[in-house]
Amino acid sequence: MKNLPLRFMLLAATIVLVEAACASPGRVPPPEIIDSWQPPPDIDAVAPLSCKEIKSLFTYDENAPLDIQEENRRRVEGVTVIEFNYASPLGGRVPAILVVPDGKALFAGLVFMHGSGGSRWDLDEVAITYARLGAVGITISGPSARPEHDNLIPFTFREKDRREQIQLIVDLRRAVDVLLSRPEIDPQRLAYIGTSYGGAMGGLLSAVEPRLRGYALEVGDGGLVNHFNGAYVMGLPKDVRREWLTAMWPIEPIHYVGCAAPAALLFQNGTKDTQVRPADALRYQQAGSEPKTVQWYEAGHSLAPQAYRDQAEWLSDLIGIANYRLAFPLRVQVILAAWFLLTAGSLAFLVLDLWRTRQAPGGAVLLWFLAIAFLGPLGLAAYWLAYRQSVKARELVAPRSSLRCAFGSAAWATAGTMCGVVVVLSLILYIQPELGNNPVPLVATMVLIPLCVNWLIIAASRWLSRSAENFSKTYHCPFLIGMVSSILVLVGAYPLLIELINRNFGPWTTWFVFDLSYPPLWGSLSLAALAGMLITYPFHLWMIRRGVIRWGITTKPAEKVNLQPPIEIGV
Repeated sequence: MKNLPLRFMLLAATIVLVEAACASPGRVPPPEIIDSWQPPPDIDAVAPLSCKEIKSLFTYDENAPLDIQEENRRRVEGVTVIEFNYASPLGGRVPAILVVPDGKALFAGLVFMHGSGGSRWDLDEVAITYARLGAVGITISGPSARPEHDNLIPFTFREKDRREQIQLIVDLRRAVDVLLSRPEIDPQRLAYIGTSYGGAMGGLLSAVEPRLRGYALEVGDGGLVNHFNGAYVMGLPKDVRREWLTAMWPIEPIHYVGCAAPAALLFQNGTKDTQVRPADALRYQQAGSEPKTVQWYEAGHSLAPQAYRDQAEWLSDLIGIANYRLAFPLRVQVILAAWFLLTAGSLAFLVLDLWRTRQAPGGAVLLWFLAIAFLGPLGLAAYWLAYRQSVKARELVAPRSSLRCAFGSAAWATAGTMCGVVVVLSLILYIQPELGNNPVPLVATMVLIPLCVNWLIIAASRWLSRSAENFSKTYHCPFLIGMVSSILVLVGAYPLLIELINRNFGPWTTWFVFDLSYPPLWGSLSLAALAGMLITYPFHLWMIRRGVIRWGITTKPAEKVNLQPPIEIGV
């Protein structure tokens, strides 16, 4: 073990590379933008209103009864989800979902608004995630998503679009009334989150709703005229185009997002967005009032997971919700963080023990380091029983049993496979939008990458131990056996890992709170590794007993020891 420091440096470099692969994507500035947008000639004579004048369009009787009619109520892991509707001041009823966290403290409040073609169901999981962070959320369906809407498309390019946009803003203001009617709401801690069309409408709402302290505007632009200006609108009949533009231009959000102060604004956009052009987004951002925060991501219309973490941190500073890292229930955090500390202690023992005994080749150091990182104290037990007791300095011990050999073999196989699982999770987190929604490549990725990574790690361990002859001679695992072992680990690990994440984070909003460096989450990964090892252990035991997998002593004994009992001499 003369080269142990160098080998640990190589190991450290490997860990740094893995950390880099799991790190958040870097921020990028907006690309070079050539803004060719020009106001249509039909709106030259139509002037936008002032900040004071625009408020008159969205007044309503604030004392009118909300007339809340509850439809359904269910419990979802620490929060209550209430489906209901309330009366719209401009006619009809507003379908909505309210998500209330458990507890008796005063909570922050959030109003959510979906994109065009969507409904209140688009953001209910996001609202559930924010409820776990300590905010009561309400998400509503816009007028075009309600049963009485008689069109298959959200916009008609008629005067009706103006009426529905005004009604939407009034209904959103009424959603604030619903929040304030709840006794658990702190009226000083209210904010808005809008996505796409909801991000655009948030700019208009910010000019007329003073009770909200901040507006998070995701992938929004300046409004319908800005969005549809160009060949589409210019292709409409002249009289239809003039009527629509005359109706919509005076209530275009880009005119009024500058009236939001003193409320804070958060703009989040993607440089590769093909639905909201970066030029339109930039123009919208520049029109916003201070204080404002502008964040660009190298992403399309679906932003990277980092955007949701940034949004949560921004809201945490603004209205005092919990940090996104606290999404696990407290008791789960304590248990998994304790496991993380036990794992850290086990790794420290491994390093000290290997440094003191200097008996393990570099490949074994790598494999045992990974095994203990994922399996925690159980990995340390595998090291102690299957390896350390048979590699004592300058002494020969009795051959190990098949049970111990299988214990160590399963630990090594699980460690390599779980490294592949970490790679898969990173890909799902940061590259999934590029993969699309086709389950075939996703499932293939979830199986093939852990298998390949496992074998790369075994190959690396053999290369690090190329000078230790006994390592390559005594440790042998055929490719087919390794493949079966990896698949067995995945069979045990994936269901538990998915269940743990879904229970504590919610389905697709795992992206929102996911962080591979977060101790409780690493604890969840370790529990999944334990399940994988338990499933693969009988297979390794069966293989070792038949000699298919070899797991022998990796150092030469000093000399043979006569293990026969001594001869008794009579008196």
